[in-house]
Amino acid sequence: MKTRTRYLLLLAALSGSTAMAQINCTSGAAANKLVCEFPFATGVLTNANALGGQNSAASNAVKLATTLNVAIATQASQLPLASASAGTVVVYKAGIPETFNNLGPILTDRAQTVGRHRLFIGFTASQFVFTDIDGSSLGNLPFAYSQVAYAAGSTTNVVSTTYTTESTNLTFKADQFVGVGTFGLTKRTDLTVIVPVELVSLGATTSHSQSYVVNANSNQAFGPFSNPTTYTHGTASGIGDIVFNVKSELQSSERATFSAGMNLRAPTGDELNFLGTGAWGFNPYLVYSYLAKFSPHAKIGYQWNTASDLNNPNLVAGGDQDLPGGAQYDIGADWAMQRRWTLALDLLGNQFLNTPRLVPGAVVSIATASGNIQLATSTSGSSSYWINNVGTGVKWNPAGNLVISANVLTQINNNGLRSRPTPLVGISYKF
Repeated sequence: MKTRTRYLLLLAALSGSTAMAQINCTSGAAANKLVCEFPFATGVLTNANALGGQNSAASNAVKLATTLNVAIATQASQLPLASASAGTVVVYKAGIPETFNNLGPILTDRAQTVGRHRLFIGFTASQFVFTDIDGSSLGNLPFAYSQVAYAAGSTTNVVSTTYTTESTNLTFKADQFVGVGTFGLTKRTDLTVIVPVELVSLGATTSHSQSYVVNANSNQAFGPFSNPTTYTHGTASGIGDIVFNVKSELQSSERATFSAGMNLRAPTGDELNFLGTGAWGFNPYLVYSYLAKFSPHAKIGYQWNTASDLNNPNLVAGGDQDLPGGAQYDIGADWAMQRRWTLALDLLGNQFLNTPRLVPGAVVSIATASGNIQLATSTSGSSSYWINNVGTGVKWNPAGNLVISANVLTQINNNGLRSRPTPLVGISYKF
């Protein structure tokens, strides 16, 4: 079962408060949310504009904020979660029961259901530590912005413009605790509820900050002037986006089963604290499983999302757009190494269509009478891409239908938000 649990990190590390027109970081409820940590961490004031790209400063500030918002929200909606496959499976061949000791996959569903009026309960814990975005280290993101000073009592008479460039080190960690409950409505149909609880920790340090002041009348530049290092940190915790799943067997034999299902994600998490996506999600899928000592399985699906205030390119009222979604796949197998031990291996992929992307490394040149000022910064672009992960884990059945699992999820490409290898531990029981 895939959901993208509300993890998330930096929204506006590269954007100013004016780029937050829809989410007001200067007053109101949002001012105390994690979504507003980074505009102030970077020293961007209320009337500052981010620089870079081919657009105007204000327009680019908006695009940079949206790039990070969407990266957080979309990928948080599609993280793999432990599945409702626990214990051994009993099938009947010519009326004779046969027990399969294969304990099933960890990060995806079996096609088989839990059984009529059977109850599965599971709990997992995992930790995501994000290190990169679109191939660039979060520890060294270049950022530049400008700030205009007006004559006393005027809002149009510009006295000077200050241009600042700096390096931002972003740290982001998300601990996820998930409860999964599955009930067999009928012999062939399951209903599952997934409730995630998130603990998000965010920090931002700006360093190597330098400013140039350009006189509006003479166009003379003064500087560079060194700025002090700044640091800000915040945490948030709470329930994330709850997911409801219905799965039904379409065709089954003694060993092979083919099923269809639908995940419905409700926007119950606080997206302004990066605990949720702020959007409804719809994820129909097909899944196939084969029961044996070595059991292959496969799953394909598609993720649709509704509009979220984290995806508001122009940051105006009524400007929310749908979070990007795309195709999903999972190909894997489970091997019953011993009677009570199963090894699980999965290759999982999530597609993100027409998604904003961060492009660090641009240089903005400001022409002045004293010569050009070169400012390193980041820009934004848009493209479609896949995020691919490998999950390797083991399941142990100490007694009855009790199963303990451990898994490591490793991203194998550099697209989107990337975390270091993510550990997961879980315990489950089928009544």
